[in-house]
Amino acid sequence: MSLSNFGINRRQIREGGGRGNGNDHVDELFGCTELFIYQTPNVRRKGYEGLKLYLEAQECEIIFTADAPPELSKYETMRITHNKAEAIPLAVVKRAHAWA
Repeated sequence: MSLSNFGINRRQIREGGGRGNGNDHVDELFGCTELFIYQTPNVRRKGYEGLKLYLEAQECEIIFTADAPPELSKYETMRITHNKAEAIPLAVVKRAHAWA
């Protein structure tokens, strides 16, 4: 059985599932004062220490929190904020979003 049985041609298969790569909505996060990252539990966070050091150098902090919507209650929640209660710098938003 192939996807062509369902009316999907090769060109549509190459386009992918339509989920995007994440960069299609990062501009919506610019100017935010809090950024929440949801990660699946019990998964090793590759690159977390490097991200944390970068955030601290940019006067931001990352903390684990229990604040999560009910539908994401099983996920581990991290919150990024700026130390001076200002908007998070664009470079920080881009890097944190790419890491997530």
